[in-house]
Amino acid sequence: MPYLRDVSYSLEETVAAVSDYFDFLVKLYLPESLILRPPEGGWPEVNSERVQGLGKSDEVIKLLRHLPYINENPSDLSGIDGGPSGCKFYNWLRRFRDLDRPDADPTTVFESAKTMTEPIEEEFVVPPHVVGLLSTKDDLFLLDTQLGIIYWYECPGSIQASPTREPVWDNPDEDPLDEREGEHWRCFPAWAVQDFFELLKDHFREQRTVPVSPITVYDLDNFRWSSKVKDEVMPLVKATFREHGWPDLDRYRKEECLQAVRRIMEQHLGEQHCGGYWPDWLAEGNS
Repeated sequence: MPYLRDVSYSLEETVAAVSDYFDFLVKLYLPESLILRPPEGGWPEVNSERVQGLGKSDEVIKLLRHLPYINENPSDLSGIDGGPSGCKFYNWLRRFRDLDRPDADPTTVFESAKTMTEPIEEEFVVPPHVVGLLSTKDDLFLLDTQLGIIYWYECPGSIQASPTREPVWDNPDEDPLDEREGEHWRCFPAWAVQDFFELLKDHFREQRTVPVSPITVYDLDNFRWSSKVKDEVMPLVKATFREHGWPDLDRYRKEECLQAVRRIMEQHLGEQHCGGYWPDWLAEGNS
């Protein structure tokens, strides 16, 4: 296991790790059109002059300025599945663009963002150098820009029991910014940034997380669907990915595979059930 003394934060490496992970998702199932990639120099909307009410460090703002993002579902602005447990990466760029609305209140905008991306328990006080990457309350990824690690809040027990990448061995001393009583906010698994995103990739490689459309994944470690889906449909879906070359990205045929998966889902679950997985905006040219 790595120790904290062996891990450090790098803006360039963090941006590269996120970008590489999104590239991986695009090769597997996501439409390229859903990836928002920053221009040279970063997103101009994301800057320190516009962050009243966010309460985050300059390093966090610099990171948010240079990260790519997964766009929301344009039909209802919901998140797109981006990893185990159907986790949805938060579109911080959209929050900064919300400030351009005539009626926008920066404090309200950013309080809403923190509510979506950080634990809501009163005993957890997330400091300014830590930022949330997800908007899925059952799972939160908290990136520490001082230490270069990502905490997985509410990490599924199956992942904790058999992680494919070693988490950091030790925790830092209690943060002096957290003066409240109760469980300390750092008390959940953490990984070095690059290891963390390789961990997410491993779940796809091992088919513990399986796409069932260009925007939806099923997580087999935390399955909440019917026994029919789990026992009948998913074995066929997993076999279909292997037949189309997965996990060898040089052999994998994305479009053919996803269309075959769609036929399986509609045949076994009905076209109406699967309609939300392939909405109208996922037309040809958006893949």
